[in-house]
Amino acid sequence: MAAIPHSDSLTVDYKKVSDAEVKAILERHARYVASKTGGARASLKFHDLSYTNLAKANLAGADFTGCKLCEVDLSDADLRGAILFGADLRGAKMARANMAKADLRGAALRGADMPRVNLSQADLRDGYLIRQKNGELAATSPDDSHAQLSNANLTGADLSRAKLANAFLVQTDLRDTNLKGSIFINANLSNADLTGSNLEGADLSDANLSGAKLEGAILSRCVMRNTDLSNCSLVGALLDEVDLSLTNLNGADVVQRLEHMDDKIGKILREHREWIISNGHKGTRADLSKLDLSGMDLSRVNLSAALMSYAVLKGANLTGTTLVMTDLSFVDMREAKLVGADMRGACLDRATMNDADMTNVIASPMELRSGHGCPTKFTHARMVRTMIAGADLTKAVLTEADLSQANLKNTILRGADLKDAVMTLADARTADVTGADLRGAVDFRVD
Repeated sequence: MAAIPHSDSLTVDYKKVSDAEVKAILERHARYVASKTGGARASLKFHDLSYTNLAKANLAGADFTGCKLCEVDLSDADLRGAILFGADLRGAKMARANMAKADLRGAALRGADMPRVNLSQADLRDGYLIRQKNGELAATSPDDSHAQLSNANLTGADLSRAKLANAFLVQTDLRDTNLKGSIFINANLSNADLTGSNLEGADLSDANLSGAKLEGAILSRCVMRNTDLSNCSLVGALLDEVDLSLTNLNGADVVQRLEHMDDKIGKILREHREWIISNGHKGTRADLSKLDLSGMDLSRVNLSAALMSYAVLKGANLTGTTLVMTDLSFVDMREAKLVGADMRGACLDRATMNDADMTNVIASPMELRSGHGCPTKFTHARMVRTMIAGADLTKAVLTEADLSQANLKNTILRGADLKDAVMTLADARTADVTGADLRGAVDFRVD
């Protein structure tokens, strides 16, 4: 793919800045932000700050119009409301930077490393800069003026309500980003990775999402008029109140609903039972992956080691069901009944289990013949308002799971991995967290 021309293709004389000058500018700007005497707003229009270390710098409201910031280090920097119109940020390091409400129109961010950056309400629409002889700026919008985020790493970033109309995000890593309410009209997101992202209420009209990965993404109430979804993966995505009738779904990977479902599922379950009893010598292992099983009664069925990834089990009855070592990654289990289910060693990575009833579930490790235990995995799972009271989650892996408002009363979490889990308003009174890893857990409380 040919590089898109940017500010370095223009005849601009960029001003170089020494380390001493940068230090003085930062000090004056810090005083300006704090409303102290001797302060001055940082104005670095058309300066060359490439490769400069600005990590943790306070640059809120600074003016970087047309600035060269190639491979600059802005990790953990405060850039709230900063003007980066037409700035060249290719290859920049901006992990955890706060760029809320920043003006990034026409900015080049190709290959930028931006995990967990805050771009809430930022303006990333198209724009282009030229410099006139009198030093004044005039903006135009030619075909190559789109905000360039291709090949950038934006994992875990906050782009809620960001303006990304006409933006260029080809092959961009947007896993687990917050894109709620963002504007993507006519944006190019082809081959982007949006796994697990929250796009609720986003406007994707006329956007190009061909080849994109939307597995486990929240697409509820998205606007998709004339959206290109060809060859993209939509399995595991939540599509509540989404009209796909005006989209291009050619070659897209979507969940299917079988005709004569009950008969076909009955046959699959009988063959799976024979497969289990014969130790795999007879029958066939159940493969229910990518099927819509919403509301089905699968209570007390033995689905041990079944393949059920990306299945839709919304509102399904799985009371007392055996799901030992079952692949349930990316499943939609919202409002499902799992009371007393045996889930030892099951994989529920990125499962959506909001409002599910997991009372008395057994999710401790599955002991293997080798003597090792295989833990039950809930990595990145959504378990908002889930009833988990009385469940056994000994040594379960809940890294980065969302347990907001979950009921964890009397839950056994001994030795569980809860690193970076979100536990806002979760009721963990009387829960046993002996030996649990709670590093980075958000809002964890037992009182």
